[in-house]
Amino acid sequence: CVSITAVSADDSWSFNFSSSESSNSEGGAFSFGSNNLLQIQGLNYTIPDGYKENESYRVVGDDVNQSSMPEGSKITTAQFINGNDSIIIKAVFSDEKIDEYTPTDNAVEKEIAGQKGWIEEFNDGVCFDYLKDGKLVEIFTPDEKVLESILESADK
Repeated sequence: CVSITAVSADDSWSFNFSSSESSNSEGGAFSFGSNNLLQIQGLNYTIPDGYKENESYRVVGDDVNQSSMPEGSKITTAQFINGNDSIIIKAVFSDEKIDEYTPTDNAVEKEIAGQKGWIEEFNDGVCFDYLKDGKLVEIFTPDEKVLESILESADK
């Protein structure tokens, strides 16, 4: 049995696609509310004020076709825009717990807001990858200050 729910109230969207089976890779979970709370695959983050979701960028439970990920891995993605600045949050999940990650050669191991991961700098921002609750999470922000505020808001 598959259930799809979409709700909109006061410019707040909630979307959930799931299966009645206990497997978390059957579908994706996503919601973003007017209080700037993003819930993505069971992980919670507060998006800074001024950012609006780019709904056309949203991906919920799509297949990940990378040999480095367990077979059947899925991804849920969200993007938030404020002028020329962008925040992108991705969560890769699978029936198999994702507990290993090989960062790119340019990534540096770092702890930010109590979360250990790997950070890489780009011309338009920073990207931080880390493992959380059997998922691979990637957060791209315009700078490390915004990244730190998002990670501080995360469920610990």
